[in-house]
Amino acid sequence: MSDDKKTDRGPGQNQFISESLNLNLFWLRIMKEHSLFLRLGLPCDRRELIERALFFEQAFDRLLERARRMQSGSVPAVRALNEESIRLTRELIEYKTRLLLMMLECRLGGFNYPLLIDHIRREAIYFVNHLERLQLGETIEPVTNLLLEEVFWLRIMADHSKFIKHLLDPSERQLVETADDLSEELDELRFQAEDFESFLRINPIFVPSLGRFTNDAIGAIMNIRDFKAQARDLIARCEIISLIPELLADHVLREAEHSLELLRRLQR
Repeated sequence: MSDDKKTDRGPGQNQFISESLNLNLFWLRIMKEHSLFLRLGLPCDRRELIERALFFEQAFDRLLERARRMQSGSVPAVRALNEESIRLTRELIEYKTRLLLMMLECRLGGFNYPLLIDHIRREAIYFVNHLERLQLGETIEPVTNLLLEEVFWLRIMADHSKFIKHLLDPSERQLVETADDLSEELDELRFQAEDFESFLRINPIFVPSLGRFTNDAIGAIMNIRDFKAQARDLIARCEIISLIPELLADHVLREAEHSLELLRRLQR
């Protein structure tokens, strides 16, 4: 192989390693925390389900430590990490699906909303899909990719607003109202993103109105990011009445910051 070919392959390999590790370092922690939140919300007499959630919590923690130690690993080592992440996350998706169906059929109580389980199941599927595309070297047309990410993240942020609203004490009237307003704004933007996805499916080009919309979407996510940051700080100081643990507040804030970084990069 010529030196030119070796040079041409290098950046692609570096990008594969960088994107894979960034995905794993962010999402493995999210999956670990999902497992913890599920476990804490299950009825105390469902030992088998609780132990399965604990298994995932510990397994994702070990895999996260492996990813942290890797940092600038080789392509084969990163591919192996991706495959293990895909395998374990698929198992978690099956577990989340089982819990969701049990709740919808009134066979499981506890303190997890069905929408919460569906929400974290969607996030796990998103993680697996991105890793699988990296493994296969598949890419998505840029405008299509931007729209798909906007639809996904606007729905995630709208869900967060709803969860926050319903976990705040009803006496926190101003915060409840703010969460409700954010939810409505994010839902409307998500519906608009779905309209754009339909408009541009036949020819995915970046039109001026999509540029304006993307700025609106980023602005709305910035608003909920700031609201989450305020709520997390109030929870840490015990200055808010709610059922929201500090870890959950930090969890949803990290997701907002992650989505903003991603959408800004795709916009550029």
